[in-house]
Amino acid sequence: MDAQLAGALETLALALGLGMLVGLQRESVHSRIAGLRTFGLVTVTGALSGLLSPLLGPWVPVATVLAIAAFAIQGNILAARDGAIDPGTTTEVAMVLMCLVGIYLSTGARLPAVVLSGAIAVLLQLKDRAQRIIERLGAGDIEQIIRFALISLVILPVLPIRDFGPFDALNLYRTWLMVVLISGL
Repeated sequence: MDAQLAGALETLALALGLGMLVGLQRESVHSRIAGLRTFGLVTVTGALSGLLSPLLGPWVPVATVLAIAAFAIQGNILAARDGAIDPGTTTEVAMVLMCLVGIYLSTGARLPAVVLSGAIAVLLQLKDRAQRIIERLGAGDIEQIIRFALISLVILPVLPIRDFGPFDALNLYRTWLMVVLISGL
């Protein structure tokens, strides 16, 4: 077996496994739109479209993502016909995201795809716990979380990481990093 074929098969197998991981979580909450098999197929479809794009053109992954989104919409329409409408869009977004993970896998970025898939599965699983935590938070707590996000995720990254001033004694990034650490406590 040549190296290119072996690499493609490894990518497809990994895509199947990652899709089934997220699908297992969706299956456990009895999602009517997609479960274990569907998520596995969605992720493999994304990976295959990414593998085919050098041969068939860059429009193949775009068409694949659009087709997966259309299937997710169709699943909601069919569920609505049965009277089992779910107002959430989590499963649908997860389907499109896992299709993109499959496409990303086809570029050779295996570690980020594995980490992202694991994070998606954990995030989906934490729904009940996250809702309980949010119910316990007050308006002041949420305001403090937003402020911390502002100082750590918006301001800190734009500060220069260099020394300046007399004797190169001032470094805005390091100084602000201390503000972030103290605020985090």
